Amino acid sequence: MTRLSGTTRLTFLAFVAIAVIAIFQTSTSNPESSIDRRYEIWWQPETETSTNSQDSREFKLSNEPCPNNIPLLEPKQVDSVDLELSLFLDLPGAIALVFFDAENGFVAQRNGLVYAFNPAGVSAVPVIDKTSDTSNEMDQGLLGLAISPDKNWLYLNRTDLRGSSVITAHSLQSGMSNLGGGVEIIVVDQPSAMHNGGDMAFDSEGRLLVSFGDGGGLGDPNGHGQDLSTPLGAVLRLDVDPNQWPPHKPAVGNPDLGPGSDPRIWVSGVRNPFRFSFDEVTGDLWLTDLGQQCVEELNVLASADAGANLGWNLVEGSRPFLGRHNPSLRSPDFEYRHGRGRCAIIGGFVVHGGPHPILEDRYLFTDMCGAQLMALKLDEDPSVLALPLHASQPVAFAAGHAQDLYLIDLASGVWQINLKE
Repeated sequence: MTRLSGTTRLTFLAFVAIAVIAIFQTSTSNPESSIDRRYEIWWQPETETSTNSQDSREFKLSNEPCPNNIPLLEPKQVDSVDLELSLFLDLPGAIALVFFDAENGFVAQRNGLVYAFNPAGVSAVPVIDKTSDTSNEMDQGLLGLAISPDKNWLYLNRTDLRGSSVITAHSLQSGMSNLGGGVEIIVVDQPSAMHNGGDMAFDSEGRLLVSFGDGGGLGDPNGHGQDLSTPLGAVLRLDVDPNQWPPHKPAVGNPDLGPGSDPRIWVSGVRNPFRFSFDEVTGDLWLTDLGQQCVEELNVLASADAGANLGWNLVEGSRPFLGRHNPSLRSPDFEYRHGRGRCAIIGGFVVHGGPHPILEDRYLFTDMCGAQLMALKLDEDPSVLALPLHASQPVAFAAGHAQDLYLIDLASGVWQINLKE
């Protein structure tokens, strides 16, 4: 090997030194640049949020007895229906599931793991691992999944270790087993580990709807439900593109809610909209909202309901809370009072072509405490059927491509709703 001359060596060493400095500057500047970019999609409150004082009006109202004029849920028992639950995926901790096609999809655990599944079962190793940056207290965790209409992206809704809600998109263009770290779409700070919402779904126009609760505290002490300047206590409707920056913006056609309002809001006035789904026939959004201590409610929202105020914390369902019902508030389409072992509504899909005729055109739902599956016919005189199907810790439903129906149980995994053989 030819030896370098002294001049050549000096030139080479100078080049190396410049390269090292450039690499060092790049490695130290990138995190700052990344943080600066994150602020463009990161909602943070302008002031410190308050906690409940036991002397506050919200706290006192949250501990009053429930009024008797809100009906208890008294479904009709239909034990003779030939339906059963069969274990589809044995995965304790499961909380959300989406199908990629007729046989393949993804299932998430609350702790931050996402697995692919196929007819042979769940993948041996997770395709996404967010456990090191996912909080799991109270209402926190990896809460929702959605696949983009073009099937190029898998979206996750989770709370990170700071307690903030983070939506990420993971590319599916290299297959279902190589999803990478993901692109952050939106970050929303949460005041507490309660009432984080957590669901997602794409509408018929390809816009992503995301739910955020009021952020916790008895009675919404920060007033987020009625504050149109914050994404908390609302359902947002977004145009999303992980290949662009910023990766989200208010969806075209969103309502104008006035000066100072967040243009991403589609509906407001919700407490903890943990689950929602679209009716594949009508396109209506069926949105459940978990109540304070008295009322569980269901709202069926058409496109004309964009901008609706669902009332919290002025009202809890039809129950007056900090205020009373008035024409500016949209009443729930269905509600029931806590009691008979029920405390938290879990939706839910409108069934079309399902496993049994008794479910046809009914809304399938359950209650986290009661844990019995029920089917609602919503008309002038709503009727509820109590099915001979029970879970342990129901947290969600899912629908397959062949009208198959699934129940996600946090205690055991995913169950398919079948006809008895």
